[in-house]
Amino acid sequence: MAATFFRRLAEATPLAFSRAYRGQSSSSSGGFRIPYGAIAAVSGGISCFYCFSSPNLVHLDQSNQEAGPKIALNPDKWIEFKLQDTARVSHNAQLFRFSFDSDAKLGLDIASCILTRAPYGENAEGKPKYVIRPYTPISDPDAKGYFDLLIKVYPEGKMSQHFASLKPGDVVEVKGPIEKLRYSPNMKKHIGM
Repeated sequence: MAATFFRRLAEATPLAFSRAYRGQSSSSSGGFRIPYGAIAAVSGGISCFYCFSSPNLVHLDQSNQEAGPKIALNPDKWIEFKLQDTARVSHNAQLFRFSFDSDAKLGLDIASCILTRAPYGENAEGKPKYVIRPYTPISDPDAKGYFDLLIKVYPEGKMSQHFASLKPGDVVEVKGPIEKLRYSPNMKKHIGM
């Protein structure tokens, strides 16, 4: 197949290349000459194929990354997350672990928070009122299937008292993420917290 390709290529090229490929020499030595033109044509073709196909391959890799893991949060909709477990950390602080689909990530970037909401009585029209508070999960952003909140329970805190009353299996409504600061590596020399 390669010989056929080179033969057709030689027929389509100038006479000098044709003589070089067929082993005919214009000199008296009669030796075989290397078909540099054919080698250049083949390498040029391979280079063109590589150059023009590489951006498509990179694009496919990017689209596969974009289709990555499912995200559990929705910034436009309240979603219920089930309390999996609690642990007392100190006399007034508790750790709460909430679970969701084990194939999904929470979808929270560094320096972002979530909003939590709990019913708190009714308004004059009989519709439920809600208390809403922001929290920043302390679990790994890449963790799948759960997130952890460390909450200090205040005696008069509406939301913290609601969290303290939760038992495993209860749900909390969550919305987010709420982006506070878009962090990118090395964006600042020093960051104070």
